[in-house]
Amino acid sequence: MDDARLADEMTLDGIAKQLKEIRADLGAVKSDLGAVKDEMKAGFNASRIRDEELRSLAKLGLEANQGLLETTTARFDVTDKKHGEEISLLKAALRSGTTGRPRRRP
Repeated sequence: MDDARLADEMTLDGIAKQLKEIRADLGAVKSDLGAVKDEMKAGFNASRIRDEELRSLAKLGLEANQGLLETTTARFDVTDKKHGEEISLLKAALRSGTTGRPRRRP
């Protein structure tokens, strides 16, 4: 840098001009940071909403699985009871020798 330019920049007007440029640059940086902050906030809000929706879906799926398990278990219990009764009737019929069919004689 030459002496004349250095002398011009070191005057009060030169320093004031540089400060004005610095303030303008800082204003632009501040504006950019504000935009980044707003974008991050929006992103976090969207993420939180997706997390809540996912949690709700997972809870719904868990409740559906629990309901299905209970229904299936109840149906198996009824079927087991019915089969048990039918087997008992068959055993009783076999013991008594009456199955409803005529017996063959050898």
